[in-house]
Amino acid sequence: MRRILPFMILAVVLTSAAVPAHAAGLTGAGLQIGWASDPDAFLAGFHYNARPLGEEMDLVPSLEFGFGDDVFMIAGNLDGHYVLKTASDLRPYIGAGMTLNWFDFEGSGDSDTEFGGSLIGGIHINPNMSFEAKFGLGDVPDWKFVFALHK
Repeated sequence: MRRILPFMILAVVLTSAAVPAHAAGLTGAGLQIGWASDPDAFLAGFHYNARPLGEEMDLVPSLEFGFGDDVFMIAGNLDGHYVLKTASDLRPYIGAGMTLNWFDFEGSGDSDTEFGGSLIGGIHINPNMSFEAKFGLGDVPDWKFVFALHK
C-alpha cells in the first residue's frame, strides 16, 4: 500500500483537473468511479464526452486509475457510444472501444503494458449521470462497471 500512495495522490490531483475544465465551459467533461475485475481494482478517472461523429454517436476518451490489493493500473480509453432513441428520459447506449493499460504488479516488481478492446452497454440516467458496463477483449480487465458524472 505504501508504494501505491503516491499514485493515489496523483490520481486524485489529475481527476480533479476535470472540474476546472467543466467550469471553463468544456461541455461533456466529467468524473467517473467504478470497479474492474481481473485484476480487481477500484477505478477513479475522468472523461470527455464529445459528439463529432453525429447526433446519436458520442466519442468518449477517458483516463482511469485502478487501485487494487496487488496491482496499480492506468488505462487510456477511446470509446464510441451509439445512443438509442427512446421515448423516456433514460437514454441507453451501446458501443465499443479500445484501451491501452499499464499495470504495476505490487510485490513482484513487474509491470506490463497491454492493448485491448471492450464492448460497452450503458444508460444515461439524466443529462448529468450515467452508468456503464464494459466487457474487456484481450489482456485487459474482464469487466468494468463505471458510474460517471458529467455536464
